[in-house]
Amino acid sequence: MRILVCPQHLAMGGSHLNAVDLASAVGQHGHDVLVYAPDGVLAERVEAAGLTWIPTFRGEGLRPNAIARLGNLVKRHSIDLVHAYEWAPSMEAAFGAALWRNTPVLMSVMAMQVPEFLPTHLPITVGTPALAEGEKKRRRSVHLLEPPVDMEYNRSTDVAAARRRWGAQSDEIVISLVSMLTTELEKLQGILAVIAMADQLAQHHSLRLLIAGDGEGYEQVVGRANRVNARHHRMVIQVLGFQKDPSQVYEAGDIVIGMGSSAIKGLAFGKPLIIQGAAGYWKLLTPDCAPEFLHSGWFGGGGRGARDLKEALLDVLASPGRRRDLGTFSRRLVQDRYSLDRAGYLLASIYGETSQQHMTRGAALPSLTRSAVEVIRFQRTMQARNAVHKEHWSRAGIPL
Repeated sequence: MRILVCPQHLAMGGSHLNAVDLASAVGQHGHDVLVYAPDGVLAERVEAAGLTWIPTFRGEGLRPNAIARLGNLVKRHSIDLVHAYEWAPSMEAAFGAALWRNTPVLMSVMAMQVPEFLPTHLPITVGTPALAEGEKKRRRSVHLLEPPVDMEYNRSTDVAAARRRWGAQSDEIVISLVSMLTTELEKLQGILAVIAMADQLAQHHSLRLLIAGDGEGYEQVVGRANRVNARHHRMVIQVLGFQKDPSQVYEAGDIVIGMGSSAIKGLAFGKPLIIQGAAGYWKLLTPDCAPEFLHSGWFGGGGRGARDLKEALLDVLASPGRRRDLGTFSRRLVQDRYSLDRAGYLLASIYGETSQQHMTRGAALPSLTRSAVEVIRFQRTMQARNAVHKEHWSRAGIPL
């Protein structure tokens, strides 16, 4: 089949990176894959994988000209199936491909919540068993497609070299954190809490916190880091900014802190993981609590804040053996559950099933009508800069 994959962007980020990696994986199953997305740092990764990249422009929200562009592209390239990631590409595909061109469409949402305005008649993939269970109550076709990890690329090969790259001393325990510095899912708030805790623990422990990422909170993070470093007269917090390839940040770490795809990548490098969530949530991954994250996703909500973070860090800071055992468990868990090879095989089978599903325009019309009305209402709410509603979607991790 000729597949058109439509990520939200080609900027570095969990959903976009998953889209590109999965496109490459299904290409190895004999599909002809084209990627249709705005320019970004991942464009090089698309072309390196031998995929055809078709640049586009995606403004804020859903626009008629975007629907028309996609519909014309589907016809011009004889597309057999469109795979759209997140809400804006999914809406474009629902009207520009499924309705206009009668081309099968598969939607994918990798966020922690599925927007209610997405069409319910189209098949969808979600990233956790908990989300799949919830969506099956209101959708006709739901698939579980968990965030994939390239196990060959994401692995520790030379930890000493990675530590030297960042100037870490031999006696320092390195804590690695790779994240967008944004308020989405309270990421920035959590990063500032980790900085404060590193400041406190650095009085009694030789540690270094590596922070890789960029976003609207970058200057605030740098300012906090500089004050901590000045107070200790040494490098405690090292802000690395955007990293095109953060693999050596993960590899250099003795401990990884993260959520979502970033957390899973850290596990692939064989590191103990502290899961970051919202509203004071922090938890060290152990074999006992792993099932809850495998079911609900690598996130959480509600906790004791700094107290939980401190307990999790102290659990692994003082014991190299504890870190080694948890790291071994981490790598094995990702290999068994999230390998890219496994995900590519699964997605290829989902494409086959989706291509066989047909629905008349008349049968799809109620779902599309409801979706169109609700997405217009959503866009107007966002344009009105309603702080409460924006915070709701931000906490859900929905790209706006």
